[in-house]
Amino acid sequence: MIEFGHNVDQIRKEQKSIFNRLKSIEEDALFIDQVAALYPELPLAANERCGSWYIDRTTHKVHSVYFKSTDGHAGIWDFNVRRGNFHILDLIAAYQGCIVVDSTRRGKRIPDALSKTIPIWCCVINRTIQQYHQRQQQQTLSNWDTTFYSLPSAVSRSEHAQIEARIDGFVQRMWDLGVDIDRIARLIKRPLRPFWLTPQSNLDHAIQCDDEYYPVLCVSASEYIQNGGCQARPAGYMYVQGSADDEEAWSMGLTCRLFWQHRDEILNDPRNCGQTVQTIVDQHRHQRTNNTTNTNDDDARQAHVIQGTTITIGNRAEATAHRNNSRTTSTYDAVIQCCYLVDPIPPTNQQQQQEQQQQGQPKVLDLAIPEGKKGQHVLEKAIAKAIEFARPFLASQQRILVYSVDGKDRAVGIALALLVHYYNKDKELELDGVKEVTKHSIKQKLIQVMASHPQAKPARVTLRRVNTHFLSPSATCLE
Repeated sequence: MIEFGHNVDQIRKEQKSIFNRLKSIEEDALFIDQVAALYPELPLAANERCGSWYIDRTTHKVHSVYFKSTDGHAGIWDFNVRRGNFHILDLIAAYQGCIVVDSTRRGKRIPDALSKTIPIWCCVINRTIQQYHQRQQQQTLSNWDTTFYSLPSAVSRSEHAQIEARIDGFVQRMWDLGVDIDRIARLIKRPLRPFWLTPQSNLDHAIQCDDEYYPVLCVSASEYIQNGGCQARPAGYMYVQGSADDEEAWSMGLTCRLFWQHRDEILNDPRNCGQTVQTIVDQHRHQRTNNTTNTNDDDARQAHVIQGTTITIGNRAEATAHRNNSRTTSTYDAVIQCCYLVDPIPPTNQQQQQEQQQQGQPKVLDLAIPEGKKGQHVLEKAIAKAIEFARPFLASQQRILVYSVDGKDRAVGIALALLVHYYNKDKELELDGVKEVTKHSIKQKLIQVMASHPQAKPARVTLRRVNTHFLSPSATCLE
Protein backbone atom coordinates (compact mmCIF):
# COMPACT_ATOMS: atom_id res chain seq x y z
CA MET A 1 0.00 0.00 0.00
CA ILE A 2 2.88 2.34 0.82
CA GLU A 3 4.50 1.58 -2.54
CA PHE A 4 1.20 2.25 -4.33
CA GLY A 5 0.86 5.62 -2.58
CA HIS A 6 4.43 6.50 -3.54
CA ASN A 7 3.71 5.64 -7.17
CA VAL A 8 0.61 7.84 -7.18
CA ASP A 9 2.58 10.77 -5.77
CA GLN A 10 5.29 10.24 -8.38
CA ILE A 11 2.71 10.27 -11.20
CA ARG A 12 1.21 13.49 -9.88
CA LYS A 13 4.66 15.05 -9.66
CA GLU A 14 5.45 14.08 -13.25
CA GLN A 15 2.10 15.45 -14.43
CA LYS A 16 3.06 18.86 -13.05
CA SER A 17 6.66 18.80 -14.24
CA ILE A 18 8.23 22.09 -15.32
CA PHE A 19 7.84 21.10 -18.99
CA ASN A 20 4.11 20.42 -18.61
CA ARG A 21 3.66 23.66 -16.70
CA LEU A 22 5.47 25.77 -19.28
CA LYS A 23 3.65 24.11 -22.20
CA SER A 24 0.37 24.84 -20.40
CA ILE A 25 1.40 28.47 -19.95
CA GLU A 26 2.24 28.69 -23.64
CA GLU A 27 -1.22 27.32 -24.51
CA ASP A 28 -2.99 29.72 -22.14
CA ALA A 29 -1.02 32.65 -23.57
CA LEU A 30 -2.64 31.97 -26.96
CA PHE A 31 -6.00 32.76 -25.39
CA ILE A 32 -4.62 36.03 -24.02
CA ASP A 33 -3.36 36.82 -27.53
CA GLN A 34 -6.93 36.33 -28.80
CA VAL A 35 -8.34 38.66 -26.17
CA ALA A 36 -5.69 41.28 -26.91
CA ALA A 37 -6.50 41.08 -30.64
CA LEU A 38 -10.21 41.50 -29.90
CA TYR A 39 -9.53 44.61 -27.79
CA PRO A 40 -6.43 46.11 -29.43
CA GLU A 41 -7.05 49.52 -27.89
CA LEU A 42 -6.87 48.24 -24.29
CA PRO A 43 -3.54 47.75 -22.46
CA LEU A 44 -2.64 44.46 -20.76
CA ALA A 45 -1.98 44.40 -17.03
CA ALA A 46 -0.68 41.25 -15.36
CA ASN A 47 -1.94 40.54 -11.86
CA GLU A 48 1.29 39.65 -10.11
CA ARG A 49 2.74 37.26 -9.86
CA CYS A 50 0.81 34.45 -11.49
CA GLY A 51 -0.71 36.57 -14.26
CA SER A 52 2.70 37.77 -15.43
CA TRP A 53 3.50 34.39 -17.00
CA TYR A 54 0.53 34.34 -19.38
CA ILE A 55 1.45 37.40 -21.46
CA ASP A 56 4.08 36.98 -24.16
CA ARG A 57 6.41 39.86 -23.35
CA THR A 58 8.17 39.60 -26.68
CA THR A 59 4.99 40.75 -28.45
CA HIS A 60 3.00 42.69 -25.81
CA LYS A 61 3.76 45.60 -23.51
CA VAL A 62 2.89 44.44 -20.00
CA HIS A 63 1.80 46.59 -17.09
CA SER A 64 1.61 45.37 -13.52
CA VAL A 65 -1.10 45.29 -10.82
CA TYR A 66 -1.46 43.46 -7.53
CA PHE A 67 -4.99 42.50 -6.60
CA LYS A 68 -4.77 39.87 -3.90
CA SER A 69 -7.17 36.91 -3.98
CA THR A 70 -7.21 36.84 -0.18
CA ASP A 71 -9.07 40.18 -0.18
CA GLY A 72 -11.89 38.41 -2.03
CA HIS A 73 -12.04 35.22 0.01
CA ALA A 74 -15.39 34.35 1.58
CA GLY A 75 -15.84 36.08 4.91
CA ILE A 76 -12.77 38.32 4.43
CA TRP A 77 -13.89 40.66 1.60
CA ASP A 78 -11.50 43.54 2.09
CA PHE A 79 -10.25 46.69 0.39
CA ASN A 80 -6.63 47.24 1.31
CA VAL A 81 -5.56 50.81 0.63
CA ARG A 82 -1.91 49.69 0.81
CA ARG A 83 -2.69 47.57 -2.27
CA GLY A 84 -4.80 50.33 -3.80
CA ASN A 85 -3.40 49.92 -7.34
CA PHE A 86 -4.07 53.60 -7.91
CA HIS A 87 -1.31 53.75 -10.53
CA ILE A 88 -3.43 51.69 -12.93
CA LEU A 89 -6.05 54.46 -12.95
CA ASP A 90 -3.69 56.55 -15.11
CA LEU A 91 -3.61 53.69 -17.61
CA ILE A 92 -7.39 53.26 -17.55
CA ALA A 93 -7.95 56.97 -18.08
CA ALA A 94 -5.42 57.13 -20.92
CA TYR A 95 -6.79 54.11 -22.82
CA GLN A 96 -10.41 54.21 -21.59
CA GLY A 97 -10.17 50.81 -19.94
CA CYS A 98 -7.76 47.92 -19.41
CA ILE A 99 -7.38 44.13 -19.41
CA VAL A 100 -6.25 42.40 -16.20
CA VAL A 101 -4.81 38.89 -16.65
CA ASP A 102 -4.67 36.24 -13.93
CA SER A 103 -5.31 32.52 -13.46
CA THR A 104 -6.28 29.97 -10.83
CA ARG A 105 -5.59 26.36 -10.04
CA ARG A 106 -8.06 23.48 -9.99
CA GLY A 107 -11.50 23.86 -8.45
CA LYS A 108 -12.41 27.27 -9.92
CA ARG A 109 -12.94 28.86 -13.30
CA ILE A 110 -11.80 32.28 -12.15
CA PRO A 111 -9.65 33.45 -9.19
CA ASP A 112 -11.14 35.46 -6.34
CA ALA A 113 -8.87 38.36 -7.32
CA LEU A 114 -10.85 38.71 -10.57
CA SER A 115 -14.31 37.67 -9.38
CA LYS A 116 -14.38 39.69 -6.15
CA THR A 117 -11.28 41.78 -5.31
CA ILE A 118 -11.35 43.81 -8.55
CA PRO A 119 -15.17 44.32 -8.53
CA ILE A 120 -14.87 45.61 -4.95
CA TRP A 121 -12.06 47.93 -6.06
CA CYS A 122 -14.07 49.27 -9.00
CA CYS A 123 -17.09 49.99 -6.83
CA VAL A 124 -15.01 51.67 -4.10
CA ILE A 125 -13.34 53.95 -6.65
CA ASN A 126 -16.73 54.83 -8.21
CA ARG A 127 -18.41 55.62 -4.90
CA THR A 128 -15.41 57.58 -3.63
CA ILE A 129 -15.48 59.79 -6.73
CA GLN A 130 -19.21 60.33 -6.33
CA GLN A 131 -18.72 61.39 -2.69
CA TYR A 132 -15.93 63.72 -3.74
CA HIS A 133 -18.18 65.56 -6.17
CA GLN A 134 -20.97 65.67 -3.61
CA ARG A 135 -18.64 67.35 -1.12
CA GLN A 136 -17.20 69.72 -3.71
CA GLN A 137 -20.37 70.66 -5.55
CA GLN A 138 -23.06 69.66 -3.07
CA GLN A 139 -24.70 67.56 -5.77
CA THR A 140 -24.67 64.01 -7.13
CA LEU A 141 -23.09 63.23 -10.51
CA SER A 142 -25.73 62.42 -13.08
CA ASN A 143 -25.54 58.94 -14.66
CA TRP A 144 -22.65 57.95 -12.40
CA ASP A 145 -23.02 54.23 -11.78
CA THR A 146 -22.11 53.15 -8.22
CA THR A 147 -23.57 49.63 -8.50
CA PHE A 148 -21.53 46.74 -7.13
CA TYR A 149 -21.17 44.27 -10.02
CA SER A 150 -20.21 40.64 -9.45
CA LEU A 151 -20.12 37.46 -11.51
CA PRO A 152 -23.27 35.41 -10.72
CA SER A 153 -21.58 32.10 -11.51
CA ALA A 154 -18.82 32.84 -8.96
CA VAL A 155 -20.59 34.95 -6.32
CA SER A 156 -23.88 33.89 -4.75
CA ARG A 157 -26.63 36.40 -4.00
CA SER A 158 -25.94 36.07 -0.29
CA GLU A 159 -22.21 36.70 -0.72
CA HIS A 160 -22.92 39.61 -3.08
CA ALA A 161 -25.13 41.25 -0.45
CA GLN A 162 -22.58 40.75 2.31
CA ILE A 163 -19.80 42.28 0.21
CA GLU A 164 -21.92 45.25 -0.80
CA ALA A 165 -22.73 45.95 2.83
CA ARG A 166 -19.03 46.60 3.47
CA ILE A 167 -18.26 48.86 0.53
CA ASP A 168 -19.28 52.20 2.06
CA GLY A 169 -16.92 51.42 4.94
CA PHE A 170 -14.13 50.88 2.42
CA VAL A 171 -14.93 54.26 0.87
CA GLN A 172 -14.61 55.92 4.26
CA ARG A 173 -11.24 54.24 4.64
CA MET A 174 -10.08 56.07 1.50
CA TRP A 175 -10.90 59.38 3.14
CA ASP A 176 -9.51 58.47 6.57
CA LEU A 177 -6.11 57.43 5.21
CA GLY A 178 -5.54 60.55 3.17
CA VAL A 179 -5.61 59.07 -0.33
CA ASP A 180 -5.28 61.77 -3.01
CA ILE A 181 -8.95 61.58 -3.98
CA ASP A 182 -8.85 64.96 -5.70
CA ARG A 183 -6.39 63.58 -8.26
CA ILE A 184 -8.41 60.38 -8.77
CA ALA A 185 -11.63 62.35 -9.31
CA ARG A 186 -9.98 64.61 -11.87
CA LEU A 187 -8.47 61.61 -13.64
CA ILE A 188 -11.44 59.25 -13.89
CA LYS A 189 -14.25 60.77 -15.98
CA ARG A 190 -16.41 57.64 -16.22
CA PRO A 191 -17.26 54.94 -13.69
CA LEU A 192 -15.32 51.67 -13.80
CA ARG A 193 -17.20 48.54 -14.84
CA PRO A 194 -15.82 44.98 -14.49
CA PHE A 195 -16.40 42.27 -17.10
CA TRP A 196 -15.14 38.68 -17.09
CA LEU A 197 -13.63 36.42 -19.74
CA THR A 198 -12.37 32.81 -19.58
CA PRO A 199 -11.25 30.33 -22.28
CA GLN A 200 -14.88 29.12 -22.31
CA SER A 201 -16.15 32.61 -23.26
CA ASN A 202 -17.41 33.42 -26.73
CA LEU A 203 -14.85 35.64 -28.46
CA ASP A 204 -16.76 36.03 -31.72
CA HIS A 205 -17.73 39.57 -30.76
CA ALA A 206 -16.22 42.13 -28.42
CA ILE A 207 -18.18 43.41 -25.44
CA GLN A 208 -19.92 46.60 -26.46
CA CYS A 209 -18.28 49.29 -24.35
CA ASP A 210 -20.26 52.50 -24.60
CA ASP A 211 -19.24 55.95 -23.44
CA GLU A 212 -20.86 55.54 -20.02
CA TYR A 213 -18.02 53.61 -18.33
CA TYR A 214 -14.43 52.41 -18.50
CA PRO A 215 -14.35 48.61 -18.92
CA VAL A 216 -12.02 46.59 -16.69
CA LEU A 217 -11.79 43.20 -18.40
CA CYS A 218 -10.94 40.48 -15.87
CA VAL A 219 -9.43 37.63 -17.88
CA SER A 220 -8.72 34.22 -16.36
CA ALA A 221 -6.16 32.61 -18.67
CA SER A 222 -6.46 28.90 -17.82
CA GLU A 223 -9.02 26.40 -19.00
CA TYR A 224 -11.16 24.89 -16.24
CA ILE A 225 -10.26 21.21 -15.80
CA GLN A 226 -12.31 18.98 -13.50
CA ASN A 227 -11.00 16.10 -11.39
CA GLY A 228 -7.51 17.19 -10.52
CA GLY A 229 -6.85 20.13 -12.81
CA CYS A 230 -4.77 18.08 -15.32
CA GLN A 231 -5.67 16.79 -18.77
CA ALA A 232 -3.65 14.99 -21.46
CA ARG A 233 -3.22 16.94 -24.69
CA PRO A 234 -2.88 15.40 -28.21
CA ALA A 235 0.47 17.18 -28.58
CA GLY A 236 1.91 14.82 -25.97
CA TYR A 237 1.98 16.85 -22.79
CA MET A 238 -0.20 17.12 -19.69
CA TYR A 239 -2.16 20.38 -19.45
CA VAL A 240 -2.05 21.87 -15.94
CA GLN A 241 -4.71 24.42 -14.98
CA GLY A 242 -3.22 27.54 -13.39
CA SER A 243 0.25 26.08 -13.79
CA ALA A 244 2.04 29.39 -13.12
CA ASP A 245 0.70 29.61 -9.57
CA ASP A 246 3.17 29.29 -6.68
CA GLU A 247 6.18 29.72 -8.95
CA GLU A 248 8.74 29.24 -6.17
CA ALA A 249 7.73 25.58 -5.97
CA TRP A 250 8.44 24.71 -9.61
CA SER A 251 10.20 27.47 -11.62
CA MET A 252 13.80 26.63 -10.59
CA GLY A 253 14.54 30.37 -10.57
CA LEU A 254 13.15 30.95 -14.06
CA THR A 255 11.28 34.24 -14.50
CA CYS A 256 8.44 34.94 -16.91
CA ARG A 257 10.65 37.30 -18.91
CA LEU A 258 13.39 34.66 -19.28
CA PHE A 259 10.83 32.06 -20.30
CA TRP A 260 9.42 34.14 -23.14
CA GLN A 261 12.89 35.16 -24.29
CA HIS A 262 14.05 31.52 -24.44
CA ARG A 263 10.73 29.75 -25.01
CA ASP A 264 11.74 27.74 -28.11
CA GLU A 265 14.98 26.58 -26.52
CA ILE A 266 13.29 25.62 -23.24
CA LEU A 267 10.40 23.68 -24.82
CA ASN A 268 12.43 22.04 -27.57
CA ASP A 269 13.26 18.88 -25.60
CA PRO A 270 10.80 17.71 -22.90
CA ARG A 271 13.32 15.29 -21.36
CA ASN A 272 15.98 17.96 -20.85
CA CYS A 273 13.66 20.88 -20.10
CA GLY A 274 14.75 21.15 -16.46
CA GLN A 275 18.42 21.08 -17.38
CA THR A 276 17.91 23.75 -20.04
CA VAL A 277 16.08 25.96 -17.57
CA GLN A 278 18.85 25.57 -15.00
CA THR A 279 21.49 26.53 -17.57
CA ILE A 280 19.60 29.66 -18.60
CA VAL A 281 18.99 30.68 -14.98
CA ASP A 282 22.66 30.19 -14.09
CA GLN A 283 23.79 32.25 -17.09
CA HIS A 284 21.40 35.03 -16.14
CA ARG A 285 22.63 35.09 -12.55
CA HIS A 286 26.23 35.28 -13.76
CA GLN A 287 25.36 38.20 -16.05
CA ARG A 288 23.59 40.03 -13.22
CA THR A 289 26.52 39.53 -10.89
CA ASN A 290 28.91 40.97 -13.45
CA ASN A 291 26.52 43.68 -14.65
CA THR A 292 26.86 42.51 -18.25
CA THR A 293 23.20 42.77 -19.17
CA ASN A 294 20.19 44.93 -18.56
CA THR A 295 17.74 43.10 -20.79
CA ASN A 296 15.39 41.54 -18.28
CA ASP A 297 12.42 42.81 -16.34
CA ASP A 298 14.26 42.57 -13.05
CA ASP A 299 17.04 44.73 -14.51
CA ALA A 300 14.91 47.36 -16.26
CA ARG A 301 15.41 50.82 -14.80
CA GLN A 302 12.71 51.75 -12.34
CA ALA A 303 12.65 55.01 -10.42
CA HIS A 304 9.91 57.29 -9.12
CA VAL A 305 10.07 60.54 -7.19
CA ILE A 306 7.85 60.56 -4.11
CA GLN A 307 5.38 63.31 -4.84
CA GLY A 308 6.11 66.54 -2.99
CA THR A 309 9.68 65.53 -2.08
CA THR A 310 13.16 65.27 -3.60
CA ILE A 311 13.38 61.57 -2.65
CA THR A 312 13.45 58.97 -5.44
CA ILE A 313 12.99 55.22 -4.96
CA GLY A 314 14.74 53.06 -7.55
CA ASN A 315 16.31 49.71 -8.30
CA ARG A 316 19.90 48.64 -8.96
CA ALA A 317 19.59 49.26 -12.70
CA GLU A 318 18.70 52.90 -12.01
CA ALA A 319 21.69 53.28 -9.69
CA THR A 320 24.01 51.60 -12.20
CA ALA A 321 22.85 53.89 -15.00
CA HIS A 322 23.32 56.91 -12.76
CA ARG A 323 26.84 55.80 -11.79
CA ASN A 324 27.78 55.27 -15.44
CA ASN A 325 26.50 58.73 -16.39
CA SER A 326 27.69 60.63 -13.32
CA ARG A 327 30.90 61.83 -14.96
CA THR A 328 28.97 63.78 -17.57
CA THR A 329 25.71 64.63 -15.81
CA SER A 330 24.47 63.98 -12.30
CA THR A 331 20.85 62.90 -11.90
CA TYR A 332 21.09 62.67 -8.11
CA ASP A 333 23.00 64.63 -5.50
CA ALA A 334 23.12 61.73 -3.04
CA VAL A 335 22.61 57.98 -3.10
CA ILE A 336 21.47 55.63 -0.32
CA GLN A 337 22.21 52.00 -1.15
CA CYS A 338 19.91 49.62 0.74
CA CYS A 339 21.30 46.30 -0.44
CA TYR A 340 24.47 44.25 -0.15
CA LEU A 341 26.10 44.02 -3.60
CA VAL A 342 29.32 42.67 -5.05
CA ASP A 343 29.69 45.88 -7.04
CA PRO A 344 28.20 48.71 -4.98
CA ILE A 345 28.55 52.38 -5.71
CA PRO A 346 31.72 53.06 -3.69
CA PRO A 347 31.24 54.92 -0.40
CA THR A 348 33.30 58.04 0.07
CA ASN A 349 35.46 59.46 2.83
CA GLN A 350 35.21 63.10 3.86
CA GLN A 351 37.89 64.36 1.45
CA GLN A 352 36.39 62.41 -1.46
CA GLN A 353 32.95 63.74 -0.57
CA GLN A 354 34.21 67.33 -0.74
CA GLU A 355 35.88 66.66 -4.10
CA GLN A 356 32.80 64.94 -5.47
CA GLN A 357 30.56 67.74 -4.27
CA GLN A 358 32.73 70.28 -6.12
CA GLN A 359 32.56 68.09 -9.24
CA GLY A 360 28.80 67.68 -9.01
CA GLN A 361 29.03 63.95 -8.24
CA PRO A 362 26.90 62.21 -5.61
CA LYS A 363 27.61 61.39 -2.02
CA VAL A 364 26.88 57.80 -1.14
CA LEU A 365 25.64 56.01 1.97
CA ASP A 366 26.13 52.26 1.70
CA LEU A 367 23.81 50.59 4.22
CA ALA A 368 24.79 47.11 2.92
CA ILE A 369 21.55 45.45 4.01
CA PRO A 370 21.76 41.73 3.15
CA GLU A 371 18.81 39.62 2.01
CA GLY A 372 16.93 37.36 4.39
CA LYS A 373 16.33 37.51 8.14
CA LYS A 374 19.79 38.88 8.91
CA GLY A 375 18.99 41.87 6.71
CA GLN A 376 15.98 42.81 8.79
CA HIS A 377 18.16 43.42 11.87
CA VAL A 378 20.55 45.49 9.77
CA LEU A 379 17.59 47.43 8.34
CA GLU A 380 16.40 48.45 11.79
CA LYS A 381 19.83 49.90 12.66
CA ALA A 382 20.18 51.49 9.20
CA ILE A 383 17.11 53.71 9.54
CA ALA A 384 18.80 56.16 11.93
CA LYS A 385 21.89 56.34 9.67
CA ALA A 386 19.75 57.12 6.62
CA ILE A 387 17.82 59.82 8.46
CA GLU A 388 21.00 61.56 9.59
CA PHE A 389 22.64 61.25 6.16
CA ALA A 390 19.65 62.67 4.27
CA ARG A 391 19.13 65.81 6.36
CA PRO A 392 21.56 68.23 4.63
CA PHE A 393 20.40 67.17 1.20
CA LEU A 394 16.72 67.63 2.06
CA ALA A 395 17.54 71.00 3.64
CA SER A 396 18.99 72.25 0.36
CA GLN A 397 16.28 70.56 -1.78
CA GLN A 398 18.81 68.22 -3.35
CA ARG A 399 17.88 64.95 -5.05
CA ILE A 400 18.33 61.68 -3.17
CA LEU A 401 18.15 58.22 -4.75
CA VAL A 402 17.20 55.42 -2.34
CA TYR A 403 17.71 52.07 -4.05
CA SER A 404 17.81 48.31 -3.52
CA VAL A 405 18.14 45.42 -5.97
CA ASP A 406 14.51 45.52 -7.14
CA GLY A 407 13.32 48.72 -5.47
CA LYS A 408 10.36 46.93 -3.92
CA ASP A 409 11.15 46.30 -0.27
CA ARG A 410 14.27 47.57 1.53
CA ALA A 411 14.49 50.84 -0.42
CA VAL A 412 10.79 51.43 0.24
CA GLY A 413 11.33 50.92 3.98
CA ILE A 414 14.20 53.42 4.13
CA ALA A 415 12.39 55.99 1.96
CA LEU A 416 9.29 55.59 4.12
CA ALA A 417 11.36 56.29 7.22
CA LEU A 418 12.71 59.50 5.66
CA LEU A 419 9.20 60.58 4.76
CA VAL A 420 7.83 59.84 8.24
CA HIS A 421 10.69 61.62 10.01
CA TYR A 422 10.96 64.75 7.88
CA TYR A 423 7.49 65.43 6.39
CA ASN A 424 4.44 66.33 8.45
CA LYS A 425 0.78 65.52 7.74
CA ASP A 426 0.56 68.51 5.40
CA LYS A 427 3.56 67.15 3.45
CA GLU A 428 5.73 70.05 4.65
CA LEU A 429 9.43 69.54 5.38
CA GLU A 430 10.44 69.69 9.07
CA LEU A 431 14.21 69.41 9.32
CA ASP A 432 14.13 68.96 13.09
CA GLY A 433 11.88 65.96 12.67
CA VAL A 434 8.11 65.58 12.89
CA LYS A 435 7.05 66.02 16.50
CA GLU A 436 4.25 63.47 16.60
CA VAL A 437 4.40 60.14 14.76
CA THR A 438 1.58 57.61 15.06
CA LYS A 439 0.77 54.29 13.45
CA HIS A 440 -1.90 56.10 11.45
CA SER A 441 0.53 58.76 10.18
CA ILE A 442 3.01 56.06 9.13
CA LYS A 443 0.25 54.32 7.19
CA GLN A 444 -0.62 57.60 5.47
CA LYS A 445 3.01 58.09 4.44
CA LEU A 446 3.14 54.51 3.14
CA ILE A 447 0.13 55.21 0.93
CA GLN A 448 1.92 58.33 -0.36
CA VAL A 449 4.98 56.22 -1.19
CA MET A 450 2.99 53.52 -2.96
CA ALA A 451 0.98 56.05 -4.94
CA SER A 452 4.24 57.47 -6.31
CA HIS A 453 6.13 54.17 -6.70
CA PRO A 454 3.80 51.41 -8.00
CA GLN A 455 6.51 48.75 -7.74
CA ALA A 456 6.60 49.12 -3.96
CA LYS A 457 5.82 45.87 -2.17
CA PRO A 458 7.30 46.21 1.32
CA ALA A 459 7.26 43.04 3.41
CA ARG A 460 5.33 43.03 6.65
CA VAL A 461 8.53 42.67 8.62
CA THR A 462 10.01 45.72 6.85
CA LEU A 463 7.03 47.83 7.85
CA ARG A 464 7.29 46.43 11.36
CA ARG A 465 10.89 47.65 11.58
CA VAL A 466 9.82 51.14 10.54
CA ASN A 467 7.01 51.12 13.10
CA THR A 468 9.39 49.90 15.78
CA HIS A 469 11.88 52.67 15.04
CA PHE A 470 9.31 55.43 15.45
CA LEU A 471 6.83 53.98 17.95
CA SER A 472 8.74 51.82 20.42
CA PRO A 473 9.74 53.36 23.79
CA SER A 474 13.40 52.75 22.93
CA ALA A 475 13.11 54.28 19.45
CA THR A 476 16.20 56.17 18.34
CA CYS A 477 15.57 59.91 18.10
CA LEU A 478 18.03 62.18 16.31
CA GLU A 479 18.72 65.34 18.23
